[in-house]
Amino acid sequence: MPRNYNDQMKIDHDFGWLDNEAQNREKYHEILKSEPQDITATAKIMFPPTYQLVRTELENDGFQVALLCGATEEVVYYIKCRVWADVVLAAKPVTQVLLWRTNLVQHLSATQGIAANIFRNYLLEEYNIIASDSCQTREGRDFWVRQLGYALAFQEYVYRFHRIECSLERLEDPRAIADNSCDLWGDDDDYENVLAIISKNEITLD
Repeated sequence: MPRNYNDQMKIDHDFGWLDNEAQNREKYHEILKSEPQDITATAKIMFPPTYQLVRTELENDGFQVALLCGATEEVVYYIKCRVWADVVLAAKPVTQVLLWRTNLVQHLSATQGIAANIFRNYLLEEYNIIASDSCQTREGRDFWVRQLGYALAFQEYVYRFHRIECSLERLEDPRAIADNSCDLWGDDDDYENVLAIISKNEITLD
């Protein structure tokens, strides 16, 4: 799945802006002004008081999910997602293209385990199919290894999909995913075309 994302300056540029207190608060108020949809109950997550999980739509088939803390007026968890139509898969997978979580320990009780819960309870339930992004940090790769393992444990369908070659290979061995013998990750540019797919339904190519 994806080309490894090793450029720290690029990572900080794409993911680190929410660590800035002023930019974070600006984003918090921007989301509130957009009249977001509360998805706390849909995601089946219990949060401490003053926290709210919301969704707002973005342009170009995208949306964002944010965990807001009303007590401190900040975003403590944030995901930008894209829904893309794939002719080969005959489906509309959702992809997390940016994911950030605060490192402030005061929010740990609200953010612990949230990534997996949103991934499975909300994104997979709402869209039935999730695809990896084209680039992954090491932490992102480890997260996907776990989610692919959960998917196999829940008897869901896991695939290696090459967008250019239009090849789809079903993966059924969690060890092959963990040690990458199934060739999901790598440093070459071509790995940007290799995606991991989790689907609640079997996918067959015409």
